Amino acid sequence: TKQFWVYHERQEALLCGQHALNNLVQQNAFSAGSLADIAGQLDQMELNYMAANNEGGTSSKDYLKRIAEGSGNVDESGNFSIEVLRSALLSRFNLELPNIRQKGVGDKIEV
Repeated sequence: TKQFWVYHERQEALLCGQHALNNLVQQNAFSAGSLADIAGQLDQMELNYMAANNEGGTSSKDYLKRIAEGSGNVDESGNFSIEVLRSALLSRFNLELPNIRQKGVGDKIEV
């Protein structure tokens, strides 16, 4: 008979996003550090976009507020934004993490 196993990580600290991804892909594929790197890249992309807009750029109230707030993609506890999780799955496994509230997405799901 064939034996099957299920990879499972117990949650440590507040790294539920990291553990959820690793459990989904059934391996230790994502570390807190690798997800933090993605968060930093997304933060920089967001700041670059805000700086280049026609609404005040780096002098705009929104840009300065975003700089003062710090990362919008990871906090000190290890909570990662859904965009970090999406980016990690897409870049490493070419898997999309759809928004199930988006129109038409739920139509494709069979239960």
